[in-house]
Amino acid sequence: MAIDLSSLNPAQRQAVEATEGPLLVLAGAGSGKTRVLTFRIAHLVADLGVSPAEILAITFTNKAAAEMRERLGKQLGSVGASWSPRSMWVSTFHAMCVRMLRLDAEKIGFTSNFTIYDEDDSKRLLKEVMAELDINDKAYPVNAVRGRISSAKNELVSPADLAAKGFAPLDKAVGRIFPRYQERLKLANAMDFDDLLVNTHVLLSQHEDVLRAYQE
Repeated sequence: MAIDLSSLNPAQRQAVEATEGPLLVLAGAGSGKTRVLTFRIAHLVADLGVSPAEILAITFTNKAAAEMRERLGKQLGSVGASWSPRSMWVSTFHAMCVRMLRLDAEKIGFTSNFTIYDEDDSKRLLKEVMAELDINDKAYPVNAVRGRISSAKNELVSPADLAAKGFAPLDKAVGRIFPRYQERLKLANAMDFDDLLVNTHVLLSQHEDVLRAYQE
């Protein structure tokens, strides 16, 4: 039984049925982008026989991911298609990274039960590191330090590179704090939110077998 696409307007239906090659959909808020995505995924699985395990759908919030999974469950269930929420990758960027890292954390020096540090955990550890290094948190507020480290991680700048390139007083201080902060995270078998993205990049870029497994 095929997915019923009759409720879609012509532009939405065109996007759903364009299944060969990359596709960019530009649409404003409230125009039905999530609806198009869920119909497109359901069409791929139910009508074209694509394995749910080969579907990756990334959203920016947990709420949006949950909504998409719920919609897909209803659509695929209505046509008797076999699937489970865990068989399909529908999640945020960070949740996707956690899932990948739990499977192969040992390859990058962590165990699969690593802890994820939230903002408060991260600030607490930074304060401890700054105290160890005798760096005044009044002169260099923890929020500013944390923000600079976060920016460096998102730009894939390593602690060593930041220390070598830092000329401003804050950068020089962070150049000392950053490597020790990462050491302490590793000792605790922990990652902060930015590490989830960075370490997934490390995993895929340095371990071709893992990358190849996902590509296949």
